[in-house]
Formats: sequence, C-alpha cells, structure tokens
Amino acid sequence: MRGVIVPLVTPFNEDYSIDVPALEEHVEYLQKAGVHGIFINATTGEFTSLNTEEMKFLAEKGRELVTSAFYLVGTASSNTFEVIELTRYAGDIGADYAVIAPPYYCPLGEEALLKHYSMVAEKADIPIILYNIPSCANPLSVPLIRRLALEYSNIVGVKETIDSVNHVRDVILEVKGERKDFKVFTGLDQHFLNTLVLGGDGGIMACANFAPELHLAVWKAFQEKRFEDAFEGARRLAKLSKIYDLASSFGSAIKLAMSVRGFSIKPVLRPPYVMDGEEVRDKIKELLEELFSGRY
Repeated sequence: MRGVIVPLVTPFNEDYSIDVPALEEHVEYLQKAGVHGIFINATTGEFTSLNTEEMKFLAEKGRELVTSAFYLVGTASSNTFEVIELTRYAGDIGADYAVIAPPYYCPLGEEALLKHYSMVAEKADIPIILYNIPSCANPLSVPLIRRLALEYSNIVGVKETIDSVNHVRDVILEVKGERKDFKVFTGLDQHFLNTLVLGGDGGIMACANFAPELHLAVWKAFQEKRFEDAFEGARRLAKLSKIYDLASSFGSAIKLAMSVRGFSIKPVLRPPYVMDGEEVRDKIKELLEELFSGRY
C-alpha cells in the first residue's frame, strides 16, 4: 500500500445517528476519484465518540463498500483489551490493515507503550500500522517505533501526524532504512511531498475527504518525475491545510469544507465536539475559492 489514503469522516444525522446513505455515497465518490486507500474509524471519523458496537458496525459496513482500494480500520482505545478485540475483529471481517493510535488521557512511558502494542501484535494476525499523533495521545518515539517494527513482522508501518520533518526523516532513515518493507505515511497534508522526497510511502490526510484530486495530482506528478507540477501541487496543499487554523477542531474544519464544496454529508459533529458557525464557514469558503481559482 502506497499513495493517498483517506481517513474517512463519519457522517451523522441531526440526531447524531450514523448517516449510512451519506457514508455509502462518500465511499463511492472516493473510489471513483481513485484514492489508494480508505481508513474508517479514524481520528477524522470521530472514533472517540463511537461506542464499540458502532466501531464494529462501521468496520463491517466499510468492508462491504470498499472494493477498489486498500481498506484500513482504526482500532484504537485506551483499553488494551478493547484494542485487541477490535483489531481481531478487523482481521476477521477481512480488513487489509488495522491502524492503532496509542492510548490517550493517561501519560505512559516507553515500556508501557511497548507492552500495549506487543500484546495487540501477539494476539492479532492482521497487519498493523502504528499511528503517532502526539497532539492527542502518548507520543511514539523513533526508538520505540524501531523496536516494534523489528520485533513484530505484523507491525508494518506508521502514520506520522507530527509537524516535524526531522522526526519523519529519522523514522525513514532508522526504521525503514533497516526494514525496507516498513511503510511511512504522513498524516499532514502540508507534509505530503516532503515525506515522499525523504523516501516515505504516502499520506493518510484528512483534506483528501473533500479534495482528493489535489493529493492525487501531487502523487502522480512525483511518481512521473514532473517535479515542477509536484511543487505547485504541494504549495496548494500547504494553502489547503490552513483550514485547520480557521476552525476550532479538525472535525469542524473538514465537515465545513465538505459543506462548502457541496457534499451531502451534514455539518454535524457528535458532542463534546461542536461545529463552528457561519463566520468560520465563510472564512473556509473564501480560502477554498482562492485555492480552486488558482490564487495561492
């Protein structure tokens, strides 16, 4: 698996129930766009606001819908035994990968994180992608990622949602450099091209929910060595990522951008998250109008 992977939003109705028709429509749209992977129960999918049964339902529904791309299922929790349960379930339904963010809320040391991931890797057969997102969960250091990658063959990659070129560089040099099949993905739209330049494998990026054509253009240009086009596309992604600065949460930013671009997914977040109002929507609309008219 390489390329552009989309961490899928979870569509909700006004009563906060899961909007299954909107989910079906969105997955179909992304597959027609040509993305390389679709990731359900992601951070962008508000997985912390889903209960275990809903996560299993979405995982199973996604497996039914995703037919022309790699299929990834998020199985994170602060409860190690729940992670084992969800990860084994992802394998049982035929997902291609489980993506596991570290436990959150309680600060944990390296040995605790090693034990957490080791217990999951030893109990599940599905390939596992680590998910480093230090702004939201316990951070994964380069030595810890390396140790897990070298000890467990079913830990096959990492998603790096970290605003540090040096960290990504070190993972590529020190982990991928020693285990060639280990995959390194950025989680940040603005770091997509530099991750590829450093030797990474792609990106798992939230803005690809509503603008996958921009990410796919950068990927294709880089693969075809049309570097001026890749540079131009990277500048557009850098501008696109400014939407996160305009909203109070990533979920609000993505769903408002989807609303501006005409998607049927409703601008609804489950509590405790709240949607920003018209003022933020107008700012996002202005940014997107500038971007898609070429003024960036």
